[in-house]
Amino acid sequence: MIISKIFIPLWLNKKTSTTQKHNIIMKRNLLAITLLTLSLAGSAQDLTYIGSGGKFFVSSGTLVYSGGNWTVNSTEEKAVENNGNIIIVGDYKKGAAAGAAADGKEFVNNYASLNDYGQVQILSTTGASTNALMTMQRPAAPNTYFGSDFPISVPFKDGVSNLMRSFGKTASDFRGSCPIDVVCGNRYTMTLNKWNNDKIQGDAVPSSSTFKAGDYYFLNLRPAAGLQTAMTGIVGYKGTPSPGAYLATGKSVIVGVPEATFNDLGYNDWKTKVNPYNEKYESYMGYVNSTNKYTGKNIYRFGNPYTSNINISGVSGPNAWLKIMNGGERTIQQAYAAQLIKDFTIKKRTSSYDISWNPNTGSTNVFADYYSAKYDGTVWSGNPEALIIRPLETFNLSFPLINPTALGSRIVDVKVGFSDFHKTFAYPAALGPVTPINKIAKEENEVLAKGASSNVNGFYQAEIFLLKGEEVQAAPIYLVGTNYSIETAADATTTNKIFLYGMNNGVKVPTSKKTFNEFNSVNYIGKPLSLGFNDLVEGDSYELRFNLYENDIFNNVKNLSDGLFLIKDKLTNTVSEFSTTQSFSFVAGADISNRFDLYWKEVSDITLGSEDVSTNSKTIIYKYESGNKIKFEKEAKFADLEFYEMSGKLISSVKDISTANDYEFTLPVTGMYIVKVEYRNGVVRNLKVIK
Repeated sequence: MIISKIFIPLWLNKKTSTTQKHNIIMKRNLLAITLLTLSLAGSAQDLTYIGSGGKFFVSSGTLVYSGGNWTVNSTEEKAVENNGNIIIVGDYKKGAAAGAAADGKEFVNNYASLNDYGQVQILSTTGASTNALMTMQRPAAPNTYFGSDFPISVPFKDGVSNLMRSFGKTASDFRGSCPIDVVCGNRYTMTLNKWNNDKIQGDAVPSSSTFKAGDYYFLNLRPAAGLQTAMTGIVGYKGTPSPGAYLATGKSVIVGVPEATFNDLGYNDWKTKVNPYNEKYESYMGYVNSTNKYTGKNIYRFGNPYTSNINISGVSGPNAWLKIMNGGERTIQQAYAAQLIKDFTIKKRTSSYDISWNPNTGSTNVFADYYSAKYDGTVWSGNPEALIIRPLETFNLSFPLINPTALGSRIVDVKVGFSDFHKTFAYPAALGPVTPINKIAKEENEVLAKGASSNVNGFYQAEIFLLKGEEVQAAPIYLVGTNYSIETAADATTTNKIFLYGMNNGVKVPTSKKTFNEFNSVNYIGKPLSLGFNDLVEGDSYELRFNLYENDIFNNVKNLSDGLFLIKDKLTNTVSEFSTTQSFSFVAGADISNRFDLYWKEVSDITLGSEDVSTNSKTIIYKYESGNKIKFEKEAKFADLEFYEMSGKLISSVKDISTANDYEFTLPVTGMYIVKVEYRNGVVRNLKVIK
């Protein structure tokens, strides 16, 4: 919501004297983002002008809106220093002064943290006249990439050799002597490679090349490339923004093999073939043994073309950024409806996978390489980070299940297009309540910013992390409930250290091991969803931690408003609720993959096996933090409770408890107890519980 609109005095017009005061410091509004509008009635050209000696500072959490061109006529460092958000409805231009905005140091978008850095949306119609440089700060590539390639998307349109100024070097330091599709002895000393979505290979980037913002590049961090020493702290990437529309296509077919032939080849048939650089395809796709005709195909890589975040959750409607071209143009949603594809997935690489639990904070790890989000034709599941692409970030598209008969091929023909519509300042945690600030296509962006995939029929997701000490051990897994999901148990394997078994009529299928498991939130109540593990060390201690989502994956919540997820430890015969504030600890044993079951809303048998306990009722007792909670049946609005020792001695009672909320209680000492729940409709439940 826009709280206020501030109009800047006339001295900020392009005719401003350089001796006049240009410092504007905008403080964070504690209640909402403040909008600073730079506009003058009747003017149609430069509405923001920074002259020599002038300074313009934008604080974190502030939005500046310029209704026309933004001109920097300065050679001074940080003449514009942006810690917040700037919209330019026009062009970003350099002034007439010699060397004005020619280095990038003059306009700097600072980086403070993952969700606190300067962004700029340039909403020019074509972007053709944008000719001034700026700096986008980002953390250096982690040293885990040293000795290999670091994926990057450069939001600039300069010659590739100009990238070197970002590292304190000159254009002559750029190594780009190898031509495209030619075996070259210097290939692994080249500064850049570029992923080719049509050839399933990384192409050379000669020095004469020009960046295409939005394409997927590999920055060479091998010692011979000479960039490792520059990869420290915060790197200021410098260049000329490329704010216009981005368009690219992809149809993965290896070089030298006709499409019809490649379509029918299994991975083992082509993985050892070599590309024009004399590299085996398995060096890109993986050293695996597979005769599957889909393996290695339909893996497409792109990046963010812009100097602001982009939201790629919108895969339906007229502004969908991704189209399937097989047999005619379709959005991803339309391709699902036509049953051409299934389980479309987006992955975004992460160097650390920092996980925060509210109010607890997890730690950094190197075991989980990607944020993942999966689309089922209606709603996204997974981690929302995969759908918000920050400046300089890249992402991968995957089509794990396709219908070659309906599609006409095993190769998906894709078209990607980004525009002003997809630009956003929002971060994943804030997408739901944030009002879009793009004045162009405001109504469309309101839908986009709130999550284009929202499931109006309800959506419940548990994101489950495996930790050892304070280190995340694997990519998270996802338990996803909607009212339309169908239980499936197709054969699948995973090397992830934690996974979910596919289920068939409530029975675990050992050959179905998945990182995403969908269930029907209406009728799959009280049935087990089995949890499995790979390669845990017997005798070592581990933890499970949880994030909860409701309505869509952009809505991370502390507690679900309707329903709960439960975990049953069959070794100790105890049940605990998934909590965002408390972890679940265990020691790995020999039969660890048969120890835990997960449940939605109810547990089929939460007791110690006593015949005295009502196992078929909807009243359950589950562990909660240091005590227990009772989940009531809803047929009656109130209930009376009585707590007994096993000897029959009444130790406490409480009356007129509302059944609308779960009731928390603690027991006095270690032992076994009976809890009597008497509802106002006459129904009585007796449940056994152990402390």
